[in-house]
Amino acid sequence: MSDLSTRKDEHIDLAKQDAALAQIPNSLDRVRLTHQALPECDADQIDTSIRFLGMRLDAPIMISGMTGGSPRGDAINGVLAELANTHKLAFGVGSQRASLSQQNSQSGLRGRASDIPLIGNLGAAQLIEHGGNGGIDLARRAIDDLEPNALAIHLNPLQELVQPEGDRNWSGVKDMLARLVKQAGIPIIIKEVGAGLSVKTITELRDIGITCFDIAGLGGTNWTRIENSRTDQTRQDIMEPFMDWGIPTCSALQDAHAAVHDIQLIGSGGVRHGLDVARCLWLGADIAAAAGPFIKAVELADGKLSPDRLNDVLDIWKQQIKVAMFLTGSKHVKALKQADGVITT
Repeated sequence: MSDLSTRKDEHIDLAKQDAALAQIPNSLDRVRLTHQALPECDADQIDTSIRFLGMRLDAPIMISGMTGGSPRGDAINGVLAELANTHKLAFGVGSQRASLSQQNSQSGLRGRASDIPLIGNLGAAQLIEHGGNGGIDLARRAIDDLEPNALAIHLNPLQELVQPEGDRNWSGVKDMLARLVKQAGIPIIIKEVGAGLSVKTITELRDIGITCFDIAGLGGTNWTRIENSRTDQTRQDIMEPFMDWGIPTCSALQDAHAAVHDIQLIGSGGVRHGLDVARCLWLGADIAAAAGPFIKAVELADGKLSPDRLNDVLDIWKQQIKVAMFLTGSKHVKALKQADGVITT
């Protein structure tokens, strides 16, 4: 197994530990949807469906990218893709860099996710690393292999700065993204990995033609903590004050929704259950995403995969969204986004 594949497996193990979570209160708990004692709707007729990337989904949930590029990660992705397809949810893979570098195709995922939006994934720093047409060629290889409905480019400067093998040079990322938007042939999604997207960043990228953003705020799986556990003591000492650096999910979503128009927002970063999905939608997200809870559900302690357990978790999340909608008197997702609620301090 290559060093890159080994690192991907280390990431899975570390991400499943409680120590990998941000060590701050989850900001989504600040959202209090107002209880309606007279909901005036039928709980059995609640419509949780949405349209995302031109396709109908049964619920506003995305199984977000975290893994791939190793036999273990590829096996997990296969189960995630099949269950996402069964439940009619969106599905995104983790970074395709490892699989592309090892000429390990993930094309089989398209067949397992035939009826849902499938989202590819590359790091912005890797596009710059290849330079010029090399970055565009890397993106084309990722698209040609997976045949996704969109390609997510993750912005993770803090993670890269912490990890021993990280990319330090981020000069020219915006220009590369502007070229990619024109040449990719499919929508480009910008996502963070747990430190949030600011209004300034979203506005700058909206101006070059990107219209879909995955907030990935502070509050969930914390890649800074994961990478810091893999580095030397000196580096750990330097980065210690930055372990929970970032924009909490609640603030990131609220600010982006209020300040930037004509965009789609994906709410992620500490989404733990269906109520958090509803909270994200109320804050302005069009769909909510999570990775850690689903990875933990699908892979047992002994390393065996449990599609049945993941299936149960997805059923529970979908029912929790319906409960939140019923108790706010929301017959459909549009009504939920307009429901009464408050953000506590």
